[in-house]
Amino acid sequence: MADLSALLGKEASAEIDAILSEARTRASEIIEGAKREAEALLSARERASATQRDASLVRARSSAQLEAASLRLRAQFEGVQGAFDAAAKTIEALPQDRAAYAPVFRKLLEQALAGVGGDAISAILVAPGDRPLAEEAAKDLGLKAPIEDSSDVAGGVYVKTTRNNLVENTLLGRLSSLRDELASEVSTALFKTDAAA
Repeated sequence: MADLSALLGKEASAEIDAILSEARTRASEIIEGAKREAEALLSARERASATQRDASLVRARSSAQLEAASLRLRAQFEGVQGAFDAAAKTIEALPQDRAAYAPVFRKLLEQALAGVGGDAISAILVAPGDRPLAEEAAKDLGLKAPIEDSSDVAGGVYVKTTRNNLVENTLLGRLSSLRDELASEVSTALFKTDAAA
């Protein structure tokens, strides 16, 4: 019986060793699978992190470019606005220099008269300070229409017809009407070195 017991013990021991060996092999496979899965997960997270980082960099770069464009446009707008403001101040000061203003005023009157067409003129409206220039120009041009002072007129002339049409021709009015057309040219002149860079 001792042999049987020893034989059973040996078989049980061999079976236990086989089970343990299989368990070790299986555990080793599970550990290797877990390691591969962990490495794949880590690699996926690194890729996702890199993708997020790249996307964040793209967003930050785009945001910076938009901000730079906004600042550039604001500077251009303010530069153009400043140029028009300076032009308006120069125009507003022109009537103070009678020698320079007289030929300009005469030209504005002639252009306003041309704008009337064939209508009869009922009045020429001017700023009170421009009355002497208007009287001289009207005399030279052979105009018989009365000259009237108007606080609405500055730096130019209004010509009123007998049909109650009013032709306005002032320097500030002309600047205002040409502003949109001239804005891009002024911007180009002010910022041409930026555009070339």
